[in-house]
Amino acid sequence: MNCPLFSKLIACLLLIFPSLYAFSSEENFLLINGETDEIVLELGPHINKRISPCSSFKIALALMGYDAGILQDEKNPVWDFQDGYDDWLESWRAPLTPESWMKFSSVWYSKVLALQLGMGKMQNYLTSFGYGNQNISVGLAEPGETTHAAWINSSLIISPKEQVDFIQNMIQGNLSVSNHAIKMTKAILFKEELAEGWKLFGKTGWSGSDITKDGKTLEHGWFVGWIEKDHDFYPFAYLIRDKKINLDQRIPRVKQLLMESKAIP
Repeated sequence: MNCPLFSKLIACLLLIFPSLYAFSSEENFLLINGETDEIVLELGPHINKRISPCSSFKIALALMGYDAGILQDEKNPVWDFQDGYDDWLESWRAPLTPESWMKFSSVWYSKVLALQLGMGKMQNYLTSFGYGNQNISVGLAEPGETTHAAWINSSLIISPKEQVDFIQNMIQGNLSVSNHAIKMTKAILFKEELAEGWKLFGKTGWSGSDITKDGKTLEHGWFVGWIEKDHDFYPFAYLIRDKKINLDQRIPRVKQLLMESKAIP
């Protein structure tokens, strides 16, 4: 139905309030064949843009923790919540294991682990991983401190392309960590069984303070991981930027893109 008055109204609104429509949702997604390096699907303008990894950094942090012997398996160590720790979610206000740390994406557990690793050891790992800009110069925050840790809207930044390279190197055993570290990290990153025997692994991340060049504040959300079946695996990185993100849609959206790419049936 043709509605000229409605069309004129929309046009007027755009003229009066252009800032309301200045940014629409931006999706960036990269999926490769981990064995052949072939790009299976690439979309979005910022595959090579570095941005804060936020909680997707837990993948790298888990590898460090297991390799250093601080983390032992899925259930150990158990660290207790203490008054003053980051308690944004109810699930964080309880004793946590490596498995529940990853499931609930606890900030305080990450900070305790990072402090036990120490700046020097973390820097050595990041350099050997080739992880983003490898910059943790702002230091490591105490649990509950208002200042952010290096991987949360701070000095450490990484692009979707670099995330994919990092995952590929991990699965191929090219990182300077033990096989036990890789095995345990995979165990706590497992998400679900997909069709035809494929398995989905990964970690989300989120930030509410991604500042654009024109000064606008956006949210950005990650889902970084891979799918595997037998000896085949496909690393991916998904990055969405918008004024407001539906956090529940990151994993379903990636599963949709995986199906559209024909990587899984």
